[in-house]
Amino acid sequence: MKKTLLFLAVVLMGMSMMAQTTYTKVTSASELEAGANYLIVGYDEALGYCAMSYQKTNNRHAIQVTEGGGSITLVPASDPSSQTEAYQITLGGNAGAWTFFDELKNGYLYAASSSGNQLKTQTTNNANGQWSIVFDGDGTAVVTAQGENTRNVMRFNENSSNGDPLFNCYLPTSTAGVNVMFYKEGGGTIFPEPTNYPSTFYSTVDRVNVTLDWTDAVGEQLPAKYLVVASTGAIPVPTDGVPVPNGALAKNVSYGVQTVTFTGLNGATTYNFAIFPYTNSGENINYKTDGDYPTASETTDDVTLLFASDFANSLAPFTAYDVEGEQGWATGAYQGTPYAKMSGYAGGTNYPNEDWLITPDLLHGYTSNEIEVNFMNAYKFDGDPLKVLYTEDYDGMSDPNEFAWVDITDNFEWSAGEYAWATTSYTLVNMQDMHHMYLAFKYTSTATASSTWEVAEVQIYGIGYTSVAENAATLVNIYPNPAENSVNIVAESDANVQIIDMVGRTVMSIDVVEGVNTISVADLESGVYFVRMNGAVVKFVKK
Repeated sequence: MKKTLLFLAVVLMGMSMMAQTTYTKVTSASELEAGANYLIVGYDEALGYCAMSYQKTNNRHAIQVTEGGGSITLVPASDPSSQTEAYQITLGGNAGAWTFFDELKNGYLYAASSSGNQLKTQTTNNANGQWSIVFDGDGTAVVTAQGENTRNVMRFNENSSNGDPLFNCYLPTSTAGVNVMFYKEGGGTIFPEPTNYPSTFYSTVDRVNVTLDWTDAVGEQLPAKYLVVASTGAIPVPTDGVPVPNGALAKNVSYGVQTVTFTGLNGATTYNFAIFPYTNSGENINYKTDGDYPTASETTDDVTLLFASDFANSLAPFTAYDVEGEQGWATGAYQGTPYAKMSGYAGGTNYPNEDWLITPDLLHGYTSNEIEVNFMNAYKFDGDPLKVLYTEDYDGMSDPNEFAWVDITDNFEWSAGEYAWATTSYTLVNMQDMHHMYLAFKYTSTATASSTWEVAEVQIYGIGYTSVAENAATLVNIYPNPAENSVNIVAESDANVQIIDMVGRTVMSIDVVEGVNTISVADLESGVYFVRMNGAVVKFVKK
């Protein structure tokens, strides 16, 4: 009897050991394979790595897993009633129309609603269960269903309010959750370097933004991604085994995208660009650098980008100030255009309102001979016009009516109504004596009339912009971002760096030297900040 029990124990142990499966992180579309099994994974700083588990009523549960060195080893669920194990998903379809089949539930994952955040399983698949997968430079992926349901982006949500992490589908403009990752069953394949470079690599300039376009490389070994670099001097050629992170002058772009834009570059500056295809990731990254790599050059306009907001994620860096009324500025999106929106109409009633949308300080002690203001606007329904004003003495936090503002509303072109977009621009001249400037949109409504106004794509440029400190112009290359305790700031020359909060106050001012500078941000409160280095600005998130 003892021998029998021992034999059974050995058999069961062997079965358990055989059930262990290793999944390796996928970092590019070239590693997606129809018929292969994958774990869909999310990451949260507090929870760590979490894999997709069982189907709940409207979403998929997530369980914590152990990840190390780019791989996860576990026993996947084999019982369709399991609520404590990771479920592996079988990939099907093809690029642009991938499918996720859950064998245990005998169904396909699909974006299930336009009115609620829902990720469900269906036995008969349709376009809501066909997905595009686009990898970012950090190895996460934007996963978007192709059907008519508009809450169609799959994300991982730590759901900290009730401690129940999950995978769900959200609007593309939603800030809920984070992009997912894929871990493929089996060991990772190490690919050789790409056979060829992409072709027809060319550039176009728009103010201080440069867009690069190309035609994907062809050949026996296709690239997983491209590294596109920019430089005001010699091109920095990458080295195998040393990944180059995304930054102001470096962009990692997935194969198939064929375009990238460098924004907020220095004005009146010639930039050289080059593109390097590569395979693999991490210490196995393999760049093609031999022969003549494709290059392009552009000279930016003699302007400086002082401010930009597309409202894709929030009103920030604008500050909303509510003087009167219960309604307030909010964000929205229509047909892919995000915007800030304000209306005094609610529940069938017009309400008196006064609501301001105010930029941070645009100059921060610097000067600019001219300031060019660009934005889009749209409206519907009768009511007061939207006003545009500026001031040099606002404090960034108080009631704006306590300060003197200059009304420049009549200098802009305005929407014809019915939510028709108008694109408008106006340049303020003879501004060289101003060292601080705030620009605001002012909305008002009454108890009898309330328009709905939308504002989008706000960009403000300085022409003849000069730093008071006369430091050499430099871009802001900051990593990691987001960060918790410290950040690294890469400077092309000695400079002064300012960290600015959401209301335009400078909370840190640091002198940096050429090269990599490690800056402690441990004492900053969690939130969104802006890092300015001689006119160049980048958004920074403190965890």
